[in-house]
Amino acid sequence: MPTVRSRVLEVVRDAYPETFEGPAPSEPLGENVFSGPTPHPNAVLNLFIQQKLTSALPMAYYMAIRRGPDSLMDRHLPRSATLPPEVLQSAIRGFVALREVEFNGTQCLVFGPKSSHPCSTHSCPSRAPTGPAAFEAYQKVFDRIVGSSQLGTKVLQVPEFYEDCGDEFQRVGLGVCGSCVERWETGHAELRKKAWAMLPDVFGLKG
Repeated sequence: MPTVRSRVLEVVRDAYPETFEGPAPSEPLGENVFSGPTPHPNAVLNLFIQQKLTSALPMAYYMAIRRGPDSLMDRHLPRSATLPPEVLQSAIRGFVALREVEFNGTQCLVFGPKSSHPCSTHSCPSRAPTGPAAFEAYQKVFDRIVGSSQLGTKVLQVPEFYEDCGDEFQRVGLGVCGSCVERWETGHAELRKKAWAMLPDVFGLKG
């Protein structure tokens, strides 16, 4: 059994990593690593706490809060997925902190200075940031980053800044230039890196 447990832990740690490889982490596999019916992330969090899998706890908390408070506190969940009050409190506190980072970071990313990434085309709508074309483009960017996370968070998820147009990919927005897309991709990579490093602190797992 110790050998079996050791092998299982290796798989779990790959799905709930403590650190990341490369300059920008992408969203981990999480509960999808389990065979059979996919467990609720709350149930996985409870299991890891019970088994004292300390290194996997930050990511397990994050996977639980991605769906938002309604999922965390769903009254129809089985007992195995019902979080104890102290765990729920830590999860909600971390959720609020990450949402703040997500929205503030996205605002700075979209409306902040272009610095070394000026527009590469004269038709880019962000050259006139107060114009209607720019606002429409910015709305699309917000939708890609935080639009589907109004009730949860996807701060560690890599946003897709391209639209599938058949055989080719088109930049999001109304002719948004490649330099702007590159700036958003680079900036969001740094945002994910920052959020990832914050996980132990926001869930009260340090100290």
